[in-house]
Amino acid sequence: MSNQAKAVHNPIRINPETCVRCNLCDWICPGDLIYKEEDNRETLPVIKYPDECWYCGLCQSICPTNAITIIFPEQMVRNKTDVVSLLGKVVE
Repeated sequence: MSNQAKAVHNPIRINPETCVRCNLCDWICPGDLIYKEEDNRETLPVIKYPDECWYCGLCQSICPTNAITIIFPEQMVRNKTDVVSLLGKVVE
């Protein structure tokens, strides 16, 4: 096993060209993963805890300029696990 830390996938991409630094993404994130210094239009939002993202998309949906994109990791996009196995139980 390597001593190097595995790179954490950053699921939230913010386009600095279109972000208006409005603070809405910080406000709506249910996991409190996004930090934006309030009332400072100079700073971009920062993704503080990318490994704890729920991929809910609330930040993307509230962004008034479509500056946020949710990037799903490859293992989520190409998942071949059947629904019964994912749920772990069959209700009859």
